[in-house]
Amino acid sequence: MNRQHSRRTDEWGTPSSIIDLARAVLGTIDLDPASDAHFNKTVDAYYHFSKEDGDSLTRPWLTPAAPTETTIFLNPPGGKTCNKSNVVLFWQKLMDEVDAGHVKHAIFMGFSIECLQTTQQCSRSIAAYPICIPRKRIKFAAKNGTYNAPSHSNVIVYVPGTVDETERFISTFQGVGMCKKKKKKQ
Repeated sequence: MNRQHSRRTDEWGTPSSIIDLARAVLGTIDLDPASDAHFNKTVDAYYHFSKEDGDSLTRPWLTPAAPTETTIFLNPPGGKTCNKSNVVLFWQKLMDEVDAGHVKHAIFMGFSIECLQTTQQCSRSIAAYPICIPRKRIKFAAKNGTYNAPSHSNVIVYVPGTVDETERFISTFQGVGMCKKKKKKQ
């Protein structure tokens, strides 16, 4: 069995090559709301929320470094909470924080491109935002230092908030794969 698809862990870190690109778009990363001390060594966010800190889905995603609006890098855990997809729960929380005006801008890592489908039940789907579909599956990091690529495609999503760097996202991530802007309404 592919260990990445087993129930041993739902936590996989984003490789530094993707974090470097995210930082090129976002500038500093104020908050990683679904991380831990180990994975934050790579993300290097000023603050991170971990399972040990309590439920990051119920607290505001603001930090002392960014008390009114924050830049967010989010690689949500897999699996489910109360029989609901964590990807959907974290995506909806990000949408709620955008609606509250708390988000300067964000990058969301979709471990599986299936999130394009599952987030359609949210207030806004991932498909409504600029995306990058990597030409190769991203090799995510395990805590033991190994890297594994899932058996499915990934997606990287840019979410403008009070700042819109869509063009920078597209130009920065185009080397990773096909980037698409959301279509403007006519």
